[in-house]
Amino acid sequence: MDFINLPLLLLSAILVFSILTSFFSSRANIPLLFVFLCIGLVLGDGGGLGLIAGFHQPKMAFFIGSVALALILFDSGYQTPFKSYRRTLFPSVLLATLGVFFTALFLAPAAHFILGFDWPRSFLMASVISSTDAAAVFFLLRMSGVAVRDRIKSTLEMESGSNDPMAIFLTFAFLSLIHASYEESWYSFLIFFVLQMGIGLIAGGLLGTGMRLIINKFDFDTALYPVLLLGMVLLGFATVNLLNGSGFLALYVAGVFMGSAPIRGRHQILRFQSTLTWFSQIVLFLTLGFFANISELTSLLIPAILLSVFLIFLARPLAVFLCLLPYQYTTMEKIFISFVGLRGATSILMALAPMLYSIEGAHTLFNVIFLMVLISLAVQGFFITPMAKYCHVVLPLFVRPPEKTEIDLPGLSDSYLITYKLSAQSPVVQGATVPRWATPVWVQRGDISYMGASVKKFEAGDQVYVFASTEEKVPLLDKLFGETGASSEGENMGDFVIYPDILMKELAYLYNIQIPNRVQEQSLREVLEKNFIDLEIGDRFVFKNIELIVRQKNEGVITEVGISLQPSKKRQSFGRLFNMKRRTLK
Repeated sequence: MDFINLPLLLLSAILVFSILTSFFSSRANIPLLFVFLCIGLVLGDGGGLGLIAGFHQPKMAFFIGSVALALILFDSGYQTPFKSYRRTLFPSVLLATLGVFFTALFLAPAAHFILGFDWPRSFLMASVISSTDAAAVFFLLRMSGVAVRDRIKSTLEMESGSNDPMAIFLTFAFLSLIHASYEESWYSFLIFFVLQMGIGLIAGGLLGTGMRLIINKFDFDTALYPVLLLGMVLLGFATVNLLNGSGFLALYVAGVFMGSAPIRGRHQILRFQSTLTWFSQIVLFLTLGFFANISELTSLLIPAILLSVFLIFLARPLAVFLCLLPYQYTTMEKIFISFVGLRGATSILMALAPMLYSIEGAHTLFNVIFLMVLISLAVQGFFITPMAKYCHVVLPLFVRPPEKTEIDLPGLSDSYLITYKLSAQSPVVQGATVPRWATPVWVQRGDISYMGASVKKFEAGDQVYVFASTEEKVPLLDKLFGETGASSEGENMGDFVIYPDILMKELAYLYNIQIPNRVQEQSLREVLEKNFIDLEIGDRFVFKNIELIVRQKNEGVITEVGISLQPSKKRQSFGRLFNMKRRTLK
């Protein structure tokens, strides 16, 4: 029985060891996926220890990786419902399509001159590395404790979750072109694009709708719904690929359709999806690490470093700035979005494809891509937190969202159980009156639990559980149980608080500033909302010798504005370049 027990012992030990390293990687701000990749590299057939054999076969690695990536992409769509697309749909779509294309376009000349590839292979190499990795980006943001402003987070999330299909399409398009010895016309190339994207989009919508109908139609044991969904996901992936569509794109779209509508067993499915996605990421990165060969990587380290520098500091920023040109992102926001372009599993997996086609130089391409992913995860991953603070996209502590759990019960689909950790700055700790509808259902104070209605005075450190019957009540609860002081990591939110109903002429009188006659009878809220769109908490505006900061919003309406009477000279000098969203009102 050793032929069963020994491999099982080894693989399970690797799995447990890989997960336990998350404790150390989070403290060092290094992506756990980077650690998985390195573990696979060291233990693989071409690594220093060589404990794992048999993975140095492109077909096996590509098969395992494709299935794992398909499950990851479905979950990316599932976790990104339609409502997340409202404010950042168009810029995110541009980044996920044209942004990927521009990145490949700008990187290809560097690959041509540094690696000596011909132009088709240079574009193939650039296409393989052109997409970002959602798992790496948001694992880092989550584990480092950095709360990034909502618009930036949504843009990065949607781009990272939806740009893999475009990179996959470009990769296989150039593979087909090279494999056909350049005999296929651009007409055939265009047909391939239309089939891949068109069938993928349509099939994804149909697949998502069909899966939702099936799950809601049949009454199974709750534990079976996640298993049923898994079977339908893999069935849909294989079917779309056989129809010459993009199975990866179809699963992402299907995930969006599934995540945007009520379904049975939603919480069981969410927990299962989260676990399955993490397991898929671990398997994917370990498998790709097993496949690589350390001796082949060392000779290509210098070209990989040069290409990584070109990608991180030139190709990616150029693509981002071009795509976001029509939209109201500040320069610092664009710089941060450019920097958060970590490469990951998709790039390494797509780098296996040229080997399946027996393309000349395929091993060199794979090794360079593997090294570039390692460099990206290590360098960008380590500096992502300081970069977020430097670019001023970190939310102050008091606007960071609490832990929110959706309630999956009949008639309560829009309800939430919200958990707050009270601090000394929380209004309820300072004596604020709690309305009857906001009474906590449970309070945990140390080792003692209390019914919410029995607690007469709240204390710092209390763990409070509050029921919100609708999502609209969440901001009101945040004001009661959240923190009112700004974090040292975040931005100062003003010396004083003013209410946006104040007339501009009154503001001018109180703070001795000159304003145009045409806005004197308008309220501050009117001036802000007429001059700027998509205002967020934390947005800042220079107005003569004062600075105005959006402090609170409720259902899209500004309810509280901070005012700083002495903006720092550094900020006045740098203006748009320095701050989160710095504008001068005219």
